[in-house]
Amino acid sequence: MKIDKTRPDHWLMLALQGGFSLLIVALRWLTPRSKRPVVALYGHQYGGNLKAIYEYLASHCSDQVDPRVLLLDRQQAHRLRADGIRTLSCTNLFDMLQLVRCRVLVSDHGLHAMLPLVHLTDIRFVDVWHGIPFKGFVPDDFKLQHHYDESWVTSPLLEDLYVQRFGFRQQQVHSLGYARTDQLFSAEARPADKQTTVLYAPTWRQDDAGRELFPFGLEGAAFIRAIAATCDAYGARLIIRSHLNAEIQETGLSNVEFRPQKAYPDTEALLADTDILLCDWSSIAFDFLCLQRPMLFIDVPPPFKNGFSLGPEYRAGAVASTMTELVATLEEFLDKPRTFTARYGAMQREILDALYAEDTRGRAAALQSARVLRLAGTTTP
Repeated sequence: MKIDKTRPDHWLMLALQGGFSLLIVALRWLTPRSKRPVVALYGHQYGGNLKAIYEYLASHCSDQVDPRVLLLDRQQAHRLRADGIRTLSCTNLFDMLQLVRCRVLVSDHGLHAMLPLVHLTDIRFVDVWHGIPFKGFVPDDFKLQHHYDESWVTSPLLEDLYVQRFGFRQQQVHSLGYARTDQLFSAEARPADKQTTVLYAPTWRQDDAGRELFPFGLEGAAFIRAIAATCDAYGARLIIRSHLNAEIQETGLSNVEFRPQKAYPDTEALLADTDILLCDWSSIAFDFLCLQRPMLFIDVPPPFKNGFSLGPEYRAGAVASTMTELVATLEEFLDKPRTFTARYGAMQREILDALYAEDTRGRAAALQSARVLRLAGTTTP
């Protein structure tokens, strides 16, 4: 969940999380080392790399470690627990006490009020950041992660970026892939008789407070109608995915579905069911790249105050600078899908090779789980 600083109940959650963390620090000194330690996976939602690592650990390594999904949102924790996911709520004392026997904590964003655990315990901390970035980052953006034991990235190119641009130590950064992309690398080709799916997934305002979610000066409804009409002409459906930090007003169009990240956190499942991606500067493009399917980038000003981490040259697909160009290019890809591969396939393969180490493709969850077991001090499978 995202913290709303105007809500007293959110401040209460942070206070409980912080207080329980201090209690854990004290109790760890009095508790014998567990033979089957907890591996905690902490993030805003149950999805992405955390979900993929949890599922692998639960399926293959549960005799050696006790994987738990750690959440600040108690209601979300209860819902997942009802579905059989082993969760811990940060605002429940009994749940948080399970971290007394935690040896590894993996996060994909931050820790909120659990900072004492980094400095005052021997828990090993691992960062699996939530995306390969277009957005420009500076070392100050990673003040917390600089204190982690390790950060896992997708390739040597990203290793260099983390060390040279983001201020990490070389020994902290490991190229182990993104576990969440395993299902994309192993995804089968979409059946020819299945309805074509177009996904529109813009990034949020980022560092530009006045940024609009829709390009070229169009209102949301007008933009969606134009794209939906193009899709409808070729029997395709349009899916609108809003970022966790944004909202997009729904319309009543019959061939349009709205799947906000807040309600549908499993981005990879959505991407696997997508034929053509429309986006701007969203890092979702680098996940979709694993499928090597058509991408159409909307050329709008980037909302990043610190420039780029990976620049515009990493847009592995067509680029449209006007609404007319966007519609015409989308029509072309809907009418003749092979046109994209003929024109952009070599570019996609080159960028894919740069961003994802070949030996991690489809194997990242296994590699990362093996690393977790080493950090936890248990036997490697």
